[in-house]
Amino acid sequence: MDKKKIDYEKLNETITLSNKILKIFYVIVIIGVILIAFVLGKVSGIFKMIGNVLAVCAPFFIGLIFAWLLDPIVSWMEKHKIKRTLATVFVFFAFLVFLILICSLIGPMLINQINEFAKMIPSLFLEVSDFIHNMFSKFSSLGLDMSGVESGIYDTIENIGISLTNSLPTAIVNFLSSTISSVGTFLLGLVVGFYLLLDFDNIDGIMEFIPKKFHESIRAMVSRFSGAFRNFIQGMLLIAFAVSIISSIGYSLISLPSPLLFGIICGITNVIPYIGPWIGGAICVMVGFTISPLTGILAAVVALVVQQIDNIVLEPLIYGKTMKLHPVTIMVGLLIFGYFFGILGMVIATPVLAFLKMVIYYFDEKYEFIAKIKQGEVRKNSKKKIESRS
Repeated sequence: MDKKKIDYEKLNETITLSNKILKIFYVIVIIGVILIAFVLGKVSGIFKMIGNVLAVCAPFFIGLIFAWLLDPIVSWMEKHKIKRTLATVFVFFAFLVFLILICSLIGPMLINQINEFAKMIPSLFLEVSDFIHNMFSKFSSLGLDMSGVESGIYDTIENIGISLTNSLPTAIVNFLSSTISSVGTFLLGLVVGFYLLLDFDNIDGIMEFIPKKFHESIRAMVSRFSGAFRNFIQGMLLIAFAVSIISSIGYSLISLPSPLLFGIICGITNVIPYIGPWIGGAICVMVGFTISPLTGILAAVVALVVQQIDNIVLEPLIYGKTMKLHPVTIMVGLLIFGYFFGILGMVIATPVLAFLKMVIYYFDEKYEFIAKIKQGEVRKNSKKKIESRS
């Protein structure tokens, strides 16, 4: 009896270990497939072609996202005996009024703060130069000759200043042209979104092109994905907005220049998991130290307090039981998407990974392919154990 008990314990340990190895193997395979797909796509120029197609279709995608996010409100009004057309018109114009109010309230203030910060850039360079000079003077007083390093740093700062001065007119023209183009694309996207929102709940037209045997599965999958993914995106945007407001208030209290500008930067970078908040906070801290050591320390304190509020209050409250991703999965996704798509890739990495995880979970619940693989692995280990015992 003791012998059998020991054998079963060892068998359980072997099964547990094999399951862990199998999970690691799944992660490696998925990462490998994604890397191969990205490398092949980049080498073959597919990504460039996809980028051109997405640029042309940008108004449609903006309209689709707009309709997708506002559809629950319209559907709720429709359930309360309000015609969908009237509900769509009301929600659309309410959104426009809200957008105009936000732009009219924040826009002039943000433009003024950007101008003020632009005027401060030369003085910031001087502050950095003075800081470097004082630091190397202390090294010289200790008998360390670092004049070569100091001159190299000064040359780098001077080259950056010359580069900014020479490229500034072109950068302003490019920025204005891209801004006008982006505004036009966004407005056209809103118009497309309005017409999509009118009939967004009607997917029967799409179903006509799909065999009837798949209708039930597709409806269930769309319903499940749409709700969970919408909650995820809305939560992410709401947290970014909250972080922008809290950061702006905090930086204004410590008299950091352009607090609204830096608050918005913190909110945008907060969308990038783990490293994003540090990027936004580091920018504010560096600007704070160019003003005074006290301002830099206070900026760091504000950044840490905002992150604690985000981690302890905002995320549990807003996300709730939204599907979480493993930190390793997020970091790998950030590295891959960041390498191939830059900052934009790091922003979209988490939503894309969350969507892929929901797809895998859905098909696993439907077909139980992971359970079947595990059962096959367990049977194989059991067979090996029995053969070794015999």
